[in-house]
Amino acid sequence: MTEEKLTFAQLFLRRYDRAIGSGVCSFSQTGIGAMNFTNMCVNKDFVIADDEIIIKACRVMKLPQEDIDLLLQLAAEGRDDD
Repeated sequence: MTEEKLTFAQLFLRRYDRAIGSGVCSFSQTGIGAMNFTNMCVNKDFVIADDEIIIKACRVMKLPQEDIDLLLQLAAEGRDDD
């Protein structure tokens, strides 16, 4: 059985759920607009267009640099697929 590679939205939401669940941050602190968040929830291929928003949200969620780098890479790949 092959493991499907996670998309930006899938990985971001996993990290987001962990951060919210542990009380590290709140939704409003991430700087992600409601429309972007909703799109990530309903479309696994959705990518936030602005890397600065991604970086800010990752820092607020206190993600390690490796996760930030991976999310930025997946975002770039997702944009290239469009």
